[in-house]
Amino acid sequence: MFKAIVSLAFFFFMHTAAASESPRPFVFLEGEIFHQYQQRASVYLKTNKLWVNEEDQARELAAVMPFELIPGSSQCEDQQSIGILLSHGLSDSPFSMRSIASALQAACYYVRVLLLPGHGTKAEDLLEVSRDDWRDTFRYAAKDFKSEVDILYVGGFSTGGALATEYAWNHPDDVSGVLLLSPIFKINSGIDWLAPWLSLVKDWLDHEATDDFAKYASIPLPAIAEVYRLSKEVRNLVLGGPKSLPVFIALSEDDQTVDSAVTQQVFQEGMLSENSRMLLYSLGGGNTGDRRVTQYHSSWPERKILGMSHMAVHGSPDNPYYGADGEYRVCGWHISDKTLYEACRSDLDNWFGERSDILLEKSAHAARLSWNPHFSELVQSIDFFLQSNAQ
Repeated sequence: MFKAIVSLAFFFFMHTAAASESPRPFVFLEGEIFHQYQQRASVYLKTNKLWVNEEDQARELAAVMPFELIPGSSQCEDQQSIGILLSHGLSDSPFSMRSIASALQAACYYVRVLLLPGHGTKAEDLLEVSRDDWRDTFRYAAKDFKSEVDILYVGGFSTGGALATEYAWNHPDDVSGVLLLSPIFKINSGIDWLAPWLSLVKDWLDHEATDDFAKYASIPLPAIAEVYRLSKEVRNLVLGGPKSLPVFIALSEDDQTVDSAVTQQVFQEGMLSENSRMLLYSLGGGNTGDRRVTQYHSSWPERKILGMSHMAVHGSPDNPYYGADGEYRVCGWHISDKTLYEACRSDLDNWFGERSDILLEKSAHAARLSWNPHFSELVQSIDFFLQSNAQ
């Protein structure tokens, strides 16, 4: 018994020592302005990023850098300044928000996109990051942005959506509304509650090298555990304290990453504003019974698309990297089978969608959809929502 206790103590000592030697996660500092944050980010990323292609460092760095887009057209002059602070999701980078940010800039919005701590470098950096690091970055960035614009909205994709919701619920007088893209209020798994326990004894379920310079191929269990805790806390915050703050949600009912049924529950029971809106992409169709919800059928067989994926909701078909004719296909489902993976990447007649038995019957090497065929309609709906609630 004594030896077991000593061994356990030694394990925790070594784990703590190793953690103390790890670099501090890169966060937005309290009182910092965005340009200072960007300058520090550039230095940090250049020092710590694992490059996919050593000869393409400039492009890879630009993809993962936090960025801002300022309205530049003459039609935007003399308008009140409306700022939108956005955050990407777990394993992603600011690059995942490029299409929607650029579209919003063209519509005269001032957009800033954060780099969440643990991202943009290598997946191993997620081992030591906490949800409080993500919260601090979002909170301090929002405080800085609030001081520079007339009206502020906050939003994000997936984990970023949970962070934006939490910030808005805790600071309702500072924002005019919330923009959520495939937000996570519960992981789409019946055993997601195991993640915090598994993370105590295991770092990875799988650990693959990425060939995508904008996204990690694998996520360590401690980071998944942090998302589990964050999503549960934010879900309870909203359901336990419903508000009439306007919220816009774009969501796929077929999402394999987030539990879309829980997101719909949070929307219906906790987001009470009559001005709130949800765009729901669904293979099943049907009536939600909520007039604030607009549904789109997510089957486009003429384009070989079956189901809207988690990451596709806010993606533009014209994105040169992830778009319909982009250079990168998302084939991670097949990473363990080289033959299927290569077929997925190269088949010019391939199918796309969210993973399902029906999709894989269409093509055993189907790719994950990474753009929204209704992207233009999405942007128009968001613009209408933002203008309607600007105050």
